[in-house]
Amino acid sequence: MKFTTRSRRMGAVVIAMVAMTAAFFIGAAVTHAPGGSAVTVAVTRPSRPLPTTTLPSPPTLTPRSMSLNAAPIAVPVVVEIPSIHVVSNLLAVGMTAAHAMAAPEGGANSPYWGDTFWYRGGSVPGAVGTATIAGHIDNRYGQYAVFGQLSRLVKGDLILIRYTKRGLIERFVVTSTHAYTLAQTTTKPVLNLIYGTGPPTGRPAQPSADGLAHLSLVTCAGTWDYAIATHNERLVVTAVRTR
Repeated sequence: MKFTTRSRRMGAVVIAMVAMTAAFFIGAAVTHAPGGSAVTVAVTRPSRPLPTTTLPSPPTLTPRSMSLNAAPIAVPVVVEIPSIHVVSNLLAVGMTAAHAMAAPEGGANSPYWGDTFWYRGGSVPGAVGTATIAGHIDNRYGQYAVFGQLSRLVKGDLILIRYTKRGLIERFVVTSTHAYTLAQTTTKPVLNLIYGTGPPTGRPAQPSADGLAHLSLVTCAGTWDYAIATHNERLVVTAVRTR
C-alpha cells in the first residue's frame, strides 16, 4: 500500500463517521507536509495463527452517562502492535459537532500524532462486539504518525490492548486488511465491519453475532484528494481476540 502526503487544510481532523439514521460517512482529513520521508520497519510475525477464545470482560473505560459530545479523555490503555513497532496511548473520543468521530490533532510536536483514538460509542476493546480504534497516518511534517505503517499488517499479526491499571492484556490477531474507497465506506457492510451493528444506526454497541470480541483499526489510505481535502481511501484492519 502506497501512502502519499500532501499539504492542505486547517481545522479539525475527522477520521470516520457521520451519524445518520441509515448510515455513517467515514472521512478523515489529515494535515500533511510535502516531501515526507519513508520509514523502514523490520516486520516480524507469529509462526502460527493463535486460536480464538472468550475472555473475561474488560474494564469500563468511561462513565456510561458521558456524552459523545464531551472532549477526548485519556484512558489507562496502551495499544501495542509488535510487528510495526507501535506503542501508543489511547484516548477515548466521541463525535464532533458535525457528527463525525473525533480525531484530535495539534501543532507539529503534538502528542496526538502518536496517540490512538477509541470511539467510546462502540464496544470496549476486548468486549463481545466491535471496538473501533483510529490513528493518524502522518504528521504535519509528512512523517509517518502512529498508523503510518498499518498497511504492513497481515493476517495472523498480533495486536495487544494493555489495560495498565488492571494489568490485563487483551490479545487480538489480524483477520483481514482492506482499503475502501470513500463511497464504499458509506455502505452498510463496511460500516458494520468497522463499528459493529449498533453505532451505524444510532444505537449503542451491540454484541457480535458470533459471540467474539472484534477490533477494527482505521486510518487514511490511497492518495490525497485536494477537491475534498482528504485521502480518497480508508484502510481497515480487522482482528479478533485470542488467548
